[in-house]
Amino acid sequence: MEISNTNEERLSVSDAASELGTTRLRLLMLLREGAVEGEQIDGEWYLSRASLDAIRAMGGPAPVSPSCKTSCTATTCGCK
Repeated sequence: MEISNTNEERLSVSDAASELGTTRLRLLMLLREGAVEGEQIDGEWYLSRASLDAIRAMGGPAPVSPSCKTSCTATTCGCK
């Protein structure tokens, strides 16, 4: 989903994850699901400030599913 207002502040997924207290991967999953608005520029994903505010207003990003935490063997996704 593309950010419609080109004048709107954009944050990299990494910066947005730090602000929200979640993982980069979780935000990328939300982008893929269409749950947040963002766009890819030169291979990097960015979220609009409005998307971050909307995520905060809804109580933050949904946690990673419990099944991921128990069966996940990845070391970089942050679910453990």
